[in-house]
Amino acid sequence: MANEVYTRTNQALHFARWSLASWHQAAESGALDAVTQARYHREHVVFHLYRAVLAVIHEVADRYRWPLLDVRTVEQVLDGRVAERYPGPELAELNELALHKETWLAGLLAAWQQLQAPPKPQESKPRADEQIIASSALEPAKEWGMAQAEEALAALNERVSCYRDGMQEW
Repeated sequence: MANEVYTRTNQALHFARWSLASWHQAAESGALDAVTQARYHREHVVFHLYRAVLAVIHEVADRYRWPLLDVRTVEQVLDGRVAERYPGPELAELNELALHKETWLAGLLAAWQQLQAPPKPQESKPRADEQIIASSALEPAKEWGMAQAEEALAALNERVSCYRDGMQEW
């Protein structure tokens, strides 16, 4: 591969697609470890999509010759002050997407934060007779699902195409 910034974006998107396909297979599997495999592939999808967003930021920064190639997290760039300091339509759009909780990017960032958080022990709730404690009696926290991952991947592919079309000189 060429030693260009965009290769990292392409690579992250490729692995995100691959991980999403593996997640689908694991979710449809009847194997004993299907739940564990699905969770494993879900984490890979979150990782690769987050990495792809960071790579897009690096790609945009390289285009405009901004000193953002050392940034290691998406949150460092999308906090608002960086978008004001380095005005460009791409960072402004990503910043806007990150601010609205119902967007694909906000969901991805929330899933990433959930993935990075230390595990919390789940409290169990006693049943009616209060002698049996069932750990499955509580509702698990809502996780970022396959539909959101597919939406994020499609939207990110679309954003990358639009950004790259804008970078071409005619």
